[in-house]
Amino acid sequence: MLELAEKIDSAAPVYTEAAVQPAVADSTPVLGAGETQWWFDARQAGKTILPAVEASNCTHIVLDHGQHRSFATRKQKVVSVDTASQLKDLEAGAWVLTRDDAVRRKAVAAGHKAGLFINVVDLQAEFPYCISVCERGDDFVVIDIAHATYIPYELLLAKTEGKSTMIFRNVPIKGLDGVVDDVNQSLNAFATMEHGIGVVMRTEQPEVIASLTQGLARRQDSALKLVKARVEQVQHTGLGHRVCVDTTSLMSAEEGMIVGSTGWGGLFVCSETHYLPHMNLREFRVNAGGVHSYIWGPDDNVMYLSEMQAGAEVLCVDLHGNSRVITVGRAKIERRPLLKIRCSVALDEVSPELRAAVENANAAARDVTPDHETTPLEDPNRIYLNTFLQNDWHVRLMGGDGKIRHATLVQPGDTLLAHVALPGRHTGLKVAEHIIEK
Repeated sequence: MLELAEKIDSAAPVYTEAAVQPAVADSTPVLGAGETQWWFDARQAGKTILPAVEASNCTHIVLDHGQHRSFATRKQKVVSVDTASQLKDLEAGAWVLTRDDAVRRKAVAAGHKAGLFINVVDLQAEFPYCISVCERGDDFVVIDIAHATYIPYELLLAKTEGKSTMIFRNVPIKGLDGVVDDVNQSLNAFATMEHGIGVVMRTEQPEVIASLTQGLARRQDSALKLVKARVEQVQHTGLGHRVCVDTTSLMSAEEGMIVGSTGWGGLFVCSETHYLPHMNLREFRVNAGGVHSYIWGPDDNVMYLSEMQAGAEVLCVDLHGNSRVITVGRAKIERRPLLKIRCSVALDEVSPELRAAVENANAAARDVTPDHETTPLEDPNRIYLNTFLQNDWHVRLMGGDGKIRHATLVQPGDTLLAHVALPGRHTGLKVAEHIIEK
């Protein structure tokens, strides 16, 4: 984690608090109500932390009125304002954070986005006011509640349903300092009612900024490119150890995981959300395949199925390629008959980078083969990958037409959904190394 922080520090722009050109707002889109984002409170921050913040996925910087014009940042500035008179020399485009609702209204009238800071001391007495602020549709609100529970924030999120109001809380949270670390306080806030509340972070530790940046990026939904793969061979391979990946989340009928035997990619193996004649559904499970296989996880990393254990994170992918990170609750390993399904993907279906890698890998054989002879390559215009699955009807793969296929009924010539990738992995991480997998 410290290495990541050092990397962020070295890549960040140099901070100066001298006279500078007007700050340019960060190009990161401002998200709507309930969307996950975090702001950094720089009002009392030391200069050493600021490069890490500038390089992070923080979207806004909270500043005192007296420092905001000389503060150089590409993030959106949010200025703490105490009195209406301070609005007169406010930098154009700055947002306003205030404790005074009259000041907030004047800021909005002057063309600024604005929100209240509410410090809740007596939750029972003051919570109705918090509800009323959330219901009226302000741009944002920062509500500091001493209690560690997120139930009040869940209720407030319900009140902002369909509204653009963004709800934030301060981190560190009162009462949790020294009990739950700042990063996990923040990640828990992001997960409130699925949509999440935002965080206004105060810290002097670059490693916290780095870890929070990474943690948020891992939790945000992403996309994984899926392509159509032609089945070339189906082989019954006898007994082997297969892994069921049981997660702490329920999956839909459109979702599954990417599993393959080589770094070139894997097939879309469906969740157990489809009809089973002899047992109840296991919507939390993917019957993933042989222990030696790769399974795709966040940050474009892969892991062996044998490494699956409680607390690991994997990618849950739907048939459109939308993916989310979910947590493994248990890995269930048993000896079962296995089935090898070998597929190929046309180079026309993959990225130029991947196509070039395949062509470069085949170049030697192609270049030394006379024109009238055939190269030893099976088909130089295709990428080959395979997956070992439990040899049973109830294990499904996703077909290229978006319809499920029973593993035992798959035949050569069928089309399945697959994900292809550049090979070369060491402990799951991509490496620039010549690796041959057969």
